[in-house]
Amino acid sequence: MLRLLFASLLARGLLGWPCPGNTTADDVLAGRNLTRKLAIVTGGDSGLGFATALSLAKRGAKVIIGNHNETRGRLAANNISKVTGVEVDALPLNLGSLQSVRAFAKTFYQQYGGTLNLLINDAGIGSPSVLSSDGFELVFQVDYLGHFLLTELLLPALRQGRPSRVVNVASGAHENACEGSGLPNDCFQSFAHLPPAVVANKSVTIHSRTGSYQTEASNYGVAKFLQIQHAAALANREAENGVEACSLTPGFVLTSLTEKVDIHSPFVKAVCQQQVHPTPELPANSCPFSADQGAAVIAYCATGSIRSGAYYSRSFACEEHAVTMEGFTESMQPELYTKSLAWAGEALAQFV
Repeated sequence: MLRLLFASLLARGLLGWPCPGNTTADDVLAGRNLTRKLAIVTGGDSGLGFATALSLAKRGAKVIIGNHNETRGRLAANNISKVTGVEVDALPLNLGSLQSVRAFAKTFYQQYGGTLNLLINDAGIGSPSVLSSDGFELVFQVDYLGHFLLTELLLPALRQGRPSRVVNVASGAHENACEGSGLPNDCFQSFAHLPPAVVANKSVTIHSRTGSYQTEASNYGVAKFLQIQHAAALANREAENGVEACSLTPGFVLTSLTEKVDIHSPFVKAVCQQQVHPTPELPANSCPFSADQGAAVIAYCATGSIRSGAYYSRSFACEEHAVTMEGFTESMQPELYTKSLAWAGEALAQFV
């Protein structure tokens, strides 16, 4: 009987682990009432974003999906509304266009007023590495700079919605960001490589904690590293305004971004070894996680008892986890903020 009780407590995360084993976003949000909360989820048409939007709506939150593909965004919003009976909307958002980000924010203020409680920056791409219409490498812009600008434009609404929270969906790929883009180790000890250049079409060797493997070069890890630093710096700047921020890795999740990955490859083997929680008493993690399992850490970061500015790992049962800094220091965060403002400067200056 005691063993069964212990297992039950583990499954419900009541022994210090918010999302052990195969916990889902619905499990994390069970019992919460999010009625009258307004949330924006970027990339909410599929994968982690859809699972997050659905779970939030089930608990009564009004959700706005920001999506590059307007048709898919509206379809996702309609599907969630039918399942939950809660109003879910969709607005077009192309993070690869600073003008589109600005237009999204303007529409938000016009249609929903000046209050926002949750901003889930989830949308992301891993390729192609080309220049955007704004002149930035596309993965960097979609995954980092577009979300940075969106957050800046929505800060007045987040301050009005206090206590509010910004959640940046980053990745464990930040641990090998320099290698992943073909740059030298500790490439972030200065700003010489930021914003990143277009990455050559070549293979690179990643030396992870659990083995080495070959993969295509990408700025994905760079952008995700910057998302982590963005959340940490934002938490410090906005503490007195009632806005919290955090970042996370959902682990290796089966989504449209990973569905073409060979599950028998050395890459997946190394990643799955990293997805094993070191506490043997915990239920085993799936590898890959399903979307609703990966979204458990997003749900926790959006609503749980977090330390603002911290980075959380789904593979470690939604515990706070260390960040691999690649030569970067916390003292560099204000300069990163200043530079990011300059990169997005024209779009910010034109926002009325």
